[in-house]
Amino acid sequence: MSVARIPDVAGHEGLTEYEEYLQREWLLFARDAARQAEALRGLEALECRSVLDVGTGAGQEMIPFAARGATCVGIDISLESGIFGSRLFTRHYPDLPAHFATATAEDLPFRAAAFDLVLCRVTIPYTDNRTALAEMSRVLRPGGVLLLKTHHPRYYTRKFVDGIRKRSPRFSIHALRVLLSGTILHLTGWQPSPGLLLRESFLTEGRLKKELARAGLAIAGTLPDSNPLTPSYRVVKTA
Repeated sequence: MSVARIPDVAGHEGLTEYEEYLQREWLLFARDAARQAEALRGLEALECRSVLDVGTGAGQEMIPFAARGATCVGIDISLESGIFGSRLFTRHYPDLPAHFATATAEDLPFRAAAFDLVLCRVTIPYTDNRTALAEMSRVLRPGGVLLLKTHHPRYYTRKFVDGIRKRSPRFSIHALRVLLSGTILHLTGWQPSPGLLLRESFLTEGRLKKELARAGLAIAGTLPDSNPLTPSYRVVKTA
């Protein structure tokens, strides 16, 4: 199973704080052959020629798939992310077919069934879950695969405790607001709008299965990087 070559570490001169964060995350993934190989295992027997990365950041999750020849498109609500991601690919992997666009998960600017594989790695908690999953299903071809990483309630419980331990009340208050919003979602099926409550939410596996079923998707298994705080799933399009 081939992965992309490991690039040298780039300098930080002239970068904004956000660009430094993007570069750090990009290089951590780009230099880790084991993580790239784990990502490819999520394909199993899928013939993958086109990939969409939802909430791409600088696009590092696309590297192993682009290295295998798949045409990859990363979308993010931040224009800056796409511009900086393009710079990183041009510097380190100029021959890889990776492209960027500015868009939201709830309104993907692509035709139906355009992609064999969709990546959504810890972006779903910050979206309108039902709309975003419906859009990802729409652009995924029948039999296609969604590699999805979510936040479990325990992620925010840990964040609440860490906020108390580190004497950072903002962390704890944010975690409590998400836990309240997520509880409303799980009890009623309604996801709160931004305001006093937050749209950000956790997903238990039970709620996730219900939302996936609405979109014609189903969990086929877990991924190697799955853990109790941020579970990762291999999801297939069933309809």
